[in-house]
Amino acid sequence: MVYFNRFRSIAALMVLNAPKCSSFVVANNNPARSSWSSSSTTTRRGVGFFSTSDTTTSSYWNDAAIATNQVEQFYDSLSKDTKVPTIWKSREEASAFLTDHIDTVLFDCDGVLYRTQEACPGAKEALLSLEAMGKKVLFVTNNAGVNRQGLRTKLSKVLDIPSLTEDQMVSSSYSSARYLQEQLKPKSRIFVIGSPQLRAEVESAGFIITNLPDSSSSSASMDREELEAYEFNEGPIDAIVVGHDTEFTFRKLCVANNLLLQNQDALLVATNHDSFDIVGSDNRHIPGNGCVVKALEYCSGRQSINVGKPSKMLSDLIAKDHDLDPTRCLFVGDRLDTDIRFGNENGMASLLVMSGVTTAEKLRQLGEGTTEEPLPHYVLPHVGMLF
Repeated sequence: MVYFNRFRSIAALMVLNAPKCSSFVVANNNPARSSWSSSSTTTRRGVGFFSTSDTTTSSYWNDAAIATNQVEQFYDSLSKDTKVPTIWKSREEASAFLTDHIDTVLFDCDGVLYRTQEACPGAKEALLSLEAMGKKVLFVTNNAGVNRQGLRTKLSKVLDIPSLTEDQMVSSSYSSARYLQEQLKPKSRIFVIGSPQLRAEVESAGFIITNLPDSSSSSASMDREELEAYEFNEGPIDAIVVGHDTEFTFRKLCVANNLLLQNQDALLVATNHDSFDIVGSDNRHIPGNGCVVKALEYCSGRQSINVGKPSKMLSDLIAKDHDLDPTRCLFVGDRLDTDIRFGNENGMASLLVMSGVTTAEKLRQLGEGTTEEPLPHYVLPHVGMLF
């Protein structure tokens, strides 16, 4: 299903799809290099090549189209024997694949369905078309800053689809709570680093949160004398859950570390291990939850349990809750280390969209890919090209 020769039946596809043909290149599994430069913005037009005129004028989505063309130009320079993932040549081909081979489509959110508050053009129509075809649609995010209710509210507003349900939402705050339910007794004591939404999700699952919400009057520091005198009223604990915390401090690190030292059997649960996320049209990086997790792992000597993408635990949870057959699922995302790895390692087909974190230069540098950053099965500029 995955890899085919780049030139296999390409002529036939160009003829069949000539009226609306748009070429969508996919990541290559060959480490060969060329003089192609990621700074090039040349767009190849005509039958068989993706045209930016098929997209919106917004920079996010036009950039995705340009990046797709850049990757295509690079792969065109390789040997005809180079093996690459399947190439979708048109919307019709993409939708035909979904019709014949997929029962459930799972979407990452930020960078896939929207950027900041701007919906991907055609995303609404694609989602509604999938549901009209009888496909199950789920939304899977490593963002622990929202619970399922908050995620449904945001997606309904951004995508203008009020019919979305809470049952379709899978946030890492929810997966954290579900994992704790499987491992601990009700009313177990949990120390939470993260957002109020993460706290609410854990609390609603029947656990006692031992630390108070952040206060603006709380000191961010903790020196040796204060640590020695600290009474640790948050303890004893049965688990620590670490979610993205924009107010993370040295004090929190000291307290969490020592709570783990006091109970070697306490679980250390990470909502995700993401290193960074993209912010703004100029692709600024905001540190991700993995930075906080690694700090706590390092000082405590413990290894966290990742309940977000790409973990098998999350895949098993989703499959159980929604009665899914992974071989009939397609995961759509913008990151190789979380989304694509999640799909590949858990038996799903994977689709990379070029509208988020992964760049054309990144794909060129990866060659055959790595365990941490595997190549996708398919690539499109953005989800609006599905239908």
